[in-house]
Amino acid sequence: MCEYYNSFVELSLQQCLKNDYADSEKIRRHNAASKKLLALQEEMKKNADEKVLYALLTHEDDRVKINAASFCLLLGLLIEPSVLTLKKLANDSDDSTICFSAKMLLSCSIFIIKVYFLSRQFCKYL
Repeated sequence: MCEYYNSFVELSLQQCLKNDYADSEKIRRHNAASKKLLALQEEMKKNADEKVLYALLTHEDDRVKINAASFCLLLGLLIEPSVLTLKKLANDSDDSTICFSAKMLLSCSIFIIKVYFLSRQFCKYL
């Protein structure tokens, strides 16, 4: 599981910050890292470990936190800490792109959470 953590962090740290988007080489690395991160997340879905996910949510870098929160919400795991992480990023991040992304994820997460819990409630009756 430690390899998932390390790979997730390494790929997240290759993603752009607000001042990196003018540099085509950084954008190329960002895009490649994002594709690899999606593949890693597909693998992580098979063995979702809440300890690893929580450690990612509490990482020092905002890029790692936002990727972890988004992934947790997608999995329906650690919802409360993920929402709290996104709220903190939306309000406190020094990077305006992270703030914007966190706000967008929060607005979408309300819908995701409702669908997730409604589907769980509905499944009880099947």
